[in-house]
Amino acid sequence: MRIRFLHTASFRLAAFYTAVFAVSVLVLGVSVLAVTERALREQIVQYSRSDIASINDGYVKEGVHEAREVTLQRMAGNRHTDFILLQQNGRPLAGNLPAMAEREGAVEIANPSAPGAIILGAGARLGPGLYAFSGSDLGPVAAVRQRILGLLLWLFAAVLPLAALGAFIVSRGFVRRMDAITRTCRAIMAGNLRDRIPSRGSEDELDRLAAVINAMLDRIAALMENLRQVSSDVAHDLRTPLTHLRQRLERARAESHSPQDYAAALDAAIASSDEMLSLFAALLRIAQIEGGARRAGFGPVDLAALLKRLRDVYGAVAEDAGHHLAVADAAPCLVKGDAELLFQLLANLVENALVHTPPGTAVCVTLQAEEDSAVIRVEDDGPGVPAEARDKIFQRFYRLDASRSRPGHGLGLALVAAVAELHGGTVAVSNRAAARGLSLAVFLPRA
Repeated sequence: MRIRFLHTASFRLAAFYTAVFAVSVLVLGVSVLAVTERALREQIVQYSRSDIASINDGYVKEGVHEAREVTLQRMAGNRHTDFILLQQNGRPLAGNLPAMAEREGAVEIANPSAPGAIILGAGARLGPGLYAFSGSDLGPVAAVRQRILGLLLWLFAAVLPLAALGAFIVSRGFVRRMDAITRTCRAIMAGNLRDRIPSRGSEDELDRLAAVINAMLDRIAALMENLRQVSSDVAHDLRTPLTHLRQRLERARAESHSPQDYAAALDAAIASSDEMLSLFAALLRIAQIEGGARRAGFGPVDLAALLKRLRDVYGAVAEDAGHHLAVADAAPCLVKGDAELLFQLLANLVENALVHTPPGTAVCVTLQAEEDSAVIRVEDDGPGVPAEARDKIFQRFYRLDASRSRPGHGLGLALVAAVAELHGGTVAVSNRAAARGLSLAVFLPRA
């Protein structure tokens, strides 16, 4: 049977850190053992050299006899060493060791009273034929070594089960949270777009992942709803022109009697077809913009230069329509984007104001550079938009009742919203502070 948590990334990570910890404990233990053993050995040698120094002082002051007396005193007193020897010409003069080979410095010799034991000490030649040695059995050092090794074994015995338990707890929690994500994704795949991944509020990696996935799901749900709305609106808006086209064709078949009648009917059918093709072209353009295909070609764009171009293109158009278009001069203001799309955004805003306001309306376009964003405002003193319709005018095919008699499909402001979103910006709508008029503001991040 496959145990799930043993195959999770969290368990493998916990097991890896357990192994690292175990190796660290091993290295630390070996280091402590080596340092402790070295310190004990150095202490034994130091005490041994202290004994030899005392014996040497006696010899220097009063000769061999005093050196022997000091040796006997060191044997009888409370000493830090276990063994001491004073010999002359290979014969022991005092001490508890038999005669030995004369070696100077730190010396290790076999313990004659305990086979297999080792005595560590120091030896020195004090004078002609006179040699002294002092040392201690290494048994206590071995005992300390054994205690440290035993402690290391206990640490391993305690740490490994605790680490395994911790890995199990962490992995089980990880598996539960991943199961919640999996269940939510499966529910969404089954068609329930309202489900969202639960968050524990710990702001850890899984919480951040859940937040990103939930935001993605919100976006997908919005796109699905938008697609549903677009499909419905397309079907609704196409029904009327298709019905008119069919009626014209039927009338032409029934009533046309001359080539001129047939030509007129064909012209009307072509005009209706062109109207439907323009509708689909506008929808495809919005879909292309929302898909982000143009983002790869983004570069620096000066909005002030676009406003000058807008004034040149639409100044005469506004005048012919009986409107007053004022485009304020502005200092250079750079954003990162697509110049043609941004000009299309400005053009749609101005055309929207020119088409949906009565003659004599003043339209003002301004550019303001704020700390982090560039703000483009298109304001007019026309009739404005009812408060209940402000959130709808950026939807595809939405048109106010007063605008249904005018040409168009209600896609101009939808394209404005799509271009602004593509550039990381937003669009806000409000009635002007004055009694009449509408204000549309586009916020774009500065480059």
